Amino acid sequence: MMRLLRHATLGLLLVLSSIVVSAQVATAVPASSGPTSNVAIFYVACEKQGVVNFTGQMQAGYDVYYQLFSGAGGSGTALSGVRRAAVSGAYAFSEVVTYTGGTVAAGAVGSVSVSIARETDPSRSIYSTTVNDLQDGCASPQNPVGASTDLGAAGTTATTPVNTTPILSPFGGELNPGYVPVSPDTVVIGARDFSDPRQKTPGLIFAECNDYPIANPGLIYDTDRVVVFWSWFAKTPEQVQQHIDNAIYEVGYFGSNPFLRPVVRTPIQQRGRNWWVFYYVDLGFVRPGTYPVAYGVRWENPITDGYDDYGPGTANERIDSNCDFTVEPNPSGITPSYTFP
Repeated sequence: MMRLLRHATLGLLLVLSSIVVSAQVATAVPASSGPTSNVAIFYVACEKQGVVNFTGQMQAGYDVYYQLFSGAGGSGTALSGVRRAAVSGAYAFSEVVTYTGGTVAAGAVGSVSVSIARETDPSRSIYSTTVNDLQDGCASPQNPVGASTDLGAAGTTATTPVNTTPILSPFGGELNPGYVPVSPDTVVIGARDFSDPRQKTPGLIFAECNDYPIANPGLIYDTDRVVVFWSWFAKTPEQVQQHIDNAIYEVGYFGSNPFLRPVVRTPIQQRGRNWWVFYYVDLGFVRPGTYPVAYGVRWENPITDGYDDYGPGTANERIDSNCDFTVEPNPSGITPSYTFP
């Protein structure tokens, strides 16, 4: 089972960089602090196969994922499924992958989309990029040849998301049911506009939405009741309680100001295979404007959720994320009694 919702992207502690220098050259730049993972990419697009070469440093719990495409920048036809290269520590990995469903003609440009994500869930990416190559002949692998795992097709084009696993709502069901984001690139940090969809759960805001395209708040009117929520899950109810007893949340708007509203915590509940707790803040009717929400959590003592370890002395000492949503005046001309800010 793919795990979309770990708990947050590990953006601040596990930020990594990989700057593409040219079509077939990439330079890995490690993070300035904290645990680091990085990847240097050398890709060769051949007529009927692609040759991927990866080197870098990988911390425990993360792997390299990649997918081949017939066009530049991860566009065109998907020539492979999403593949996971299981690497760790200092690594050097190469693989020759035969295309499925197409070719790259001489003089055309093919590409590889590469990300670093949790080894249990390719959607939990902490870095992604694409590398292009002009098809002017093939080449041999540069590193020891390994075998990646084919996770299946992510669609016929690069605009199909890798994963659209639903985000659970604290009120039952799912956030934005039926919504399929065009791609992870549809995440917008900053003001949104009227091109955003009108979601089926308008006003229900996931505090980490900027890291999950499926959580796009969409078009919200000032007549929608706005509720900001976040969640945690684990394999057992005891592990969820361990989180509750040790978690220190820092959630607010405009970067640092806490919500002047009580936070409601739900009872621990089983949803699917895992046990969950949800937290939410009811903001009521919000004045038109753009609202940046900051989300952070740390722990007083080390904990586990049955999948990863969190807290002091672990690789996940703190989790940070954010969400930006915009409230527009309702089209009916109604003047609500605003309760926020």
